[in-house]
Amino acid sequence: MKQKTTTYWRCLNVILVLILSVGTLAAQIKITFPVERAVFQRNNANQATISIGGYYTQPVDRIEARLVPVLTGQGQLVDWTVIQTSPQGGSFLGTLAGRGGWYTLEVRAFQGTTQIGRDALGRVGIGEVFLVAGQSNAQGFFGFGATGATDDRVNAVTWDNQNSDNTVNPTLSFAQLTAEMLIGPRGRSAWCWGSLGDLLVKKLNVPVLFMNAGWFDTSTQNWLDAANGKPVLNRLNQLLPAGMPYANLKASLQYYGSILGLRAVLWLQGENDAAAGVPKDAYQNSLQGLINVARIEQGEVLSSLPWVFARTSRYAAAKTSFVSQSIIDAQTAVINIPFNKSYGGPFTDNIQVPRPAINPTNGEDDNVHFQGQGLVDVARAWDASLPPSFFATVVPVMARAVLPITITCNTPAVSFNAKAPNGFATYRWSNGETSQVLTIKGAGSYQATMKDNAGNTYLTPPIVVTENVEPPVPVITPNGEQVICADSSLLLMVNVSAINRVTWSNFFEGRTISVKTPGQYTARLTNIYGCTSATSAPVTLRTIQLQAPTVTQSSPFSIQATPDAQVFRVSDFKVTNIVWNWRKNGAPINLNTSSLKLLSTNQDGAYSAQSLVTFQSITSSDIKRSCLSPFTPSNQSVPFRFGYIAIRDSTQVPPTFKYEAVGDGEVLNDNFWMVYPNPSRSGLVAIEALKDLTNVSITVSSLTGQIVYSEKLSTLSVRKVIDLSHFPEGVYVVKLSSSTLTASKRIIIDY
Repeated sequence: MKQKTTTYWRCLNVILVLILSVGTLAAQIKITFPVERAVFQRNNANQATISIGGYYTQPVDRIEARLVPVLTGQGQLVDWTVIQTSPQGGSFLGTLAGRGGWYTLEVRAFQGTTQIGRDALGRVGIGEVFLVAGQSNAQGFFGFGATGATDDRVNAVTWDNQNSDNTVNPTLSFAQLTAEMLIGPRGRSAWCWGSLGDLLVKKLNVPVLFMNAGWFDTSTQNWLDAANGKPVLNRLNQLLPAGMPYANLKASLQYYGSILGLRAVLWLQGENDAAAGVPKDAYQNSLQGLINVARIEQGEVLSSLPWVFARTSRYAAAKTSFVSQSIIDAQTAVINIPFNKSYGGPFTDNIQVPRPAINPTNGEDDNVHFQGQGLVDVARAWDASLPPSFFATVVPVMARAVLPITITCNTPAVSFNAKAPNGFATYRWSNGETSQVLTIKGAGSYQATMKDNAGNTYLTPPIVVTENVEPPVPVITPNGEQVICADSSLLLMVNVSAINRVTWSNFFEGRTISVKTPGQYTARLTNIYGCTSATSAPVTLRTIQLQAPTVTQSSPFSIQATPDAQVFRVSDFKVTNIVWNWRKNGAPINLNTSSLKLLSTNQDGAYSAQSLVTFQSITSSDIKRSCLSPFTPSNQSVPFRFGYIAIRDSTQVPPTFKYEAVGDGEVLNDNFWMVYPNPSRSGLVAIEALKDLTNVSITVSSLTGQIVYSEKLSTLSVRKVIDLSHFPEGVYVVKLSSSTLTASKRIIIDY
């Protein structure tokens, strides 16, 4: 008991996962063919190829399908198989071959490696399809004690056309065969067919589907007259609807037989002809005439359709029943005609004899119709007449493939044309249009039904339009400011429904793209019907491209990095901070100022720098960018030597350096300081001291003693640049005072 309970919950969990996953993704893809409980006729090798069609609501590049047995042993798994690549126009269509069985059909859609949709049908069959025809003991009655099928795999058509002459639009609708249901188009109750279905499923281990075109109180001549277009009065002198009873048979053959395939017509009739005393030859001729008309009229598709004839003649008179050997002989004669594709069914005259005398629904005399156990016995007789050898040798009619629709967008893109396949006699769309090409402008479901010259039905998958055909003009939304650093990127988005494919001016596709190349970007939409929108308004991207900083040796003991001048020329941003990164001989060093004071020979080496510049928008302090420059190229790195000045010779490639020692016999000691360049051609001069100084005072005066510049500093640890460019050329005296040093030097300003 515990093991059964565990298995139950495990199965339930699997089912719930499947339901949830399918429910989440089903909106993107939907199976429209086949439909729930459709059964496709298998061939004699126990195989069939199923057409699988439907629609999708966003771009996909492949469709996969699989068949999973509903229960273990009810078929053979067909794992995920690609049934279509690059579907177009919003509908997909493909085929999947499988063996006889009862399956869950699953379909999934992919865009690249991403699964974007999934759908499933709980029950689809590959098995046996039968069309029942004849009179009342084929048609059946409600309330006669019929037994419904107990096996889930026994199914019936639900199209109700009991008393109508409207056979234009049968419906693809199926259900498990229950006791008192209608077997479309006219069968009343499960009759013997529910029990027969159970027996066949048990014997063949494949699902079964029944249609029933039987009509009570009809003779073979009635059927032949109707097939030849003549009006029909049945035995009760009732005028049947135009074309009946044959019209239901014809519609079933041409619609369900073409779409699903068909093993055989199961014919059970003869009671009326026996009661009327119809001679053998007359019965044989009318029955064979009916078969011939049906085969000829249906053309190539159903020209070789097998028929299986029950030997039936028992009728009632004076509250008792009789049989007719003439009718039995006529039926047997039709079966025995060579190459007639006619096969012997059960003898029914000896089943449930005597027959129940009373009609249970109205209390009238009966003596003809089976009831209760008699229906089960008839089912057993039918089963015995359909042995495994029948299904191994009698060649069925196979299903015709669903056919594709061609989609072409019109100009302007406010509609598209859906073209059904060529070569058919008639076309009818689900909205009533009858042209081969349908112009579609708005939402709806559009499916074409075609008929060939014989009237056999072919289908296309439906096109389901969920929104306006004309795509909207896209609006691009940048995810941030449109000025970025050269090493950054900007996300551009177009918020549109998934039905549209977004193509950008740089030829990338997707609702979002990341861009870093400066320029203008636009987008266009193309929906699944191939209609393309107008181009969006452009979005312009600007990038701040930082060059590597320039590194110079500013004194015998310091190096200076100068940022790319372009950073100060960005029109709508200003520089708020610069952080420096340094390398010595290519290895990082932990220094982050623009000027480095290097106070020993241990610092000798090649130095390069990188700048991290923070920009702030001049219109909003909340908008900032931090852009990183490259490092100074290796062939421009400064080769520092303590106590010397490196002089670059830019005429050489790569540049070379020469070194000059500290001039004028100066000694690098604690009191060493310098002013440079001297002379200054720009009016900018720098002051540096070998040792850090505190309480510093700097004054600049003319030779006449007039002070032209003064500044006090708490410390002087790195070079100090002062601007004298607004003073005239000449010689000036720079005086430096600190807690430990007081000294003066002359500087020449020479523009």
